[in-house]
Amino acid sequence: MGREVKRVDLGFDWPIDKVWQGYLDPNLSHLHECSACKGSGYNEATARLADDWYDFARTGRKWCYALTQHEVDALVEHHRLYDFTHTWTEENGWQPKDPPIHPTAEQVNAWAQVRFGHDVINRGICVQARAEKMGVYGLCETCDGEGRVWDSPEAEAASAAWNETGPPAGEGWQMWETVSEGSPVSPVFATPEELARWLTENPRGVTADATYEQWLGMIHQGWAVSLVTHVTNGGMAIQSGVAAAAEMAGETD
Repeated sequence: MGREVKRVDLGFDWPIDKVWQGYLDPNLSHLHECSACKGSGYNEATARLADDWYDFARTGRKWCYALTQHEVDALVEHHRLYDFTHTWTEENGWQPKDPPIHPTAEQVNAWAQVRFGHDVINRGICVQARAEKMGVYGLCETCDGEGRVWDSPEAEAASAAWNETGPPAGEGWQMWETVSEGSPVSPVFATPEELARWLTENPRGVTADATYEQWLGMIHQGWAVSLVTHVTNGGMAIQSGVAAAAEMAGETD
């Protein structure tokens, strides 16, 4: 997710920062949260375990830092917990530890409280593992686990048949963001140089420090992520995606 250059019609005048209408499925207004499971997609017992994971209701049943070995085993089986089971190098990426390491529940629970902890994928794996062990696991019968329901079969079919359409193509140059469905973040210009100049003079967000030369390099590259991280001897270095794309464009010239 980040920035993308689009070639659009010079007369294209869609508002900046407004998602392009061609990227929005109008049929989604007929898709609503399932009232039976309140959007969880689980049956009642499994949904209760999912709610208790973080325990925002403060019932005293929080368990995201109290996994059992059964749940840790499920995470390892699903190739999670790489901090324990793998090592990472810039040359080879993630590689399994030799000999293999299988963390204990005590180790994982301590790790989760001082590191970034578990993401939504880990949560789903653990909820299913605990619910299955308790014999209560199941999906919502009303929405079949989707968490949402359509007003009618016709609305669902219309959405399945819908295809997005991009902005009108042309000779213009325009910068778009790709964090949302997609919206322009600049006016349309006749040349890459004009677009790069405007972006330099109108700094915003994580790209605020990008130079004219970096913007121009990124424009010729065509796209850039928001941020790029590099592992260094001193730790982790963060670089603007625009600067990284400009460097990449220079290397391939």
